[in-house]
Amino acid sequence: MQPGQLRQALEKKRRFYINHLIAAGVYKKSDSHLYECTLTDLEKEYQQLSNY
Repeated sequence: MQPGQLRQALEKKRRFYINHLIAAGVYKKSDSHLYECTLTDLEKEYQQLSNY
């Protein structure tokens, strides 16, 4: 694995979740904007959205 490749993969995954949550009308989680959330928080929010 190249240096920085893991970071790029994680950032790509964060963007995926943020884009899908915004498309579903979610702009904030609690009082935080999505871009301030951790990957884990974004995954949980996306999972909750997918369960509906």
